[in-house]
Amino acid sequence: MKWRNRKQSTHVDDRRHSSGGAAGPGGGGLPSIGTLLFLWPIIKPLLRSKLGLAILGIGALAYFAGTNLSVFTGGGSPMFVNEEQDEELAAFIKTVHADAEAVWGRIFAEAGQRYHFPTLVLYRGSTVSGCGPASARMGPFYCPEDLKVYVDLGFFEDLERQHGAEGDFARAYVLTHEIGHHIQNLEGTLDQVQSAKQQLRSDAKQNQLQVRVELQADCYAGVWANHAQKMFDILEEGDLEEALVAASSIGDDRLQRQAQGFAIPHTFTHGTSKQRAEWFARGVRSGRLSDCNTFGDF
Repeated sequence: MKWRNRKQSTHVDDRRHSSGGAAGPGGGGLPSIGTLLFLWPIIKPLLRSKLGLAILGIGALAYFAGTNLSVFTGGGSPMFVNEEQDEELAAFIKTVHADAEAVWGRIFAEAGQRYHFPTLVLYRGSTVSGCGPASARMGPFYCPEDLKVYVDLGFFEDLERQHGAEGDFARAYVLTHEIGHHIQNLEGTLDQVQSAKQQLRSDAKQNQLQVRVELQADCYAGVWANHAQKMFDILEEGDLEEALVAASSIGDDRLQRQAQGFAIPHTFTHGTSKQRAEWFARGVRSGRLSDCNTFGDF
């Protein structure tokens, strides 16, 4: 993807050096002994029951301790970060965010509407969002409560290392998928889906509805790619293939088979690998939001 020496977004809350977790040379990535001793009276009773463990969780531990405990469990950001590479990755993500601002700003303006910019939060390890504690193990997410997209940069390392989805456009797809949820929030789709879920007693039906939310966000990521190419000539050979591989690599069926050897379709919440790739490709081909209606036959 052609991105260097272009505008970077200013709607960014960069917490990489203040959030818990990974640190470069001279920075501490582990909780102090004093911190652990202070927390132990809180943690110890919770460890005595399954319910306590479920409530506590790795994410909550990271939140309380102000660190990324995934370094002990094999996930999330590494303990030490190459500062030069980290800065380059941050610059890339900020550039994609600026492209998304330009694309969605134009699309909304053409529809006679004003686009409200989401804030991009960059962090490593753990932080706090309007939707609660955030940790590296959660992956990128959008919080409608504070209109922010949260991205732990370590996720992109996991995306490449664990799922084989490498390349800058794979990363661009991940970010613009989350921005797609922001578009859904502005459109009122997220509120409508939440209301609809409350009317459904079946978990399987609720999951089907959530799959449609995620597939539409994939399609919106494709719409962004279509317009960004026209506006900024961003694509290089192999870029779209990188995004399609990324979409396929995080399909529910593939992830479940990797984790447990088989897939359980009624538990899917994001869609199959084929669905995710197809809806992203549809957005790329069309460039129209109207072609991203995943709710038509529900």
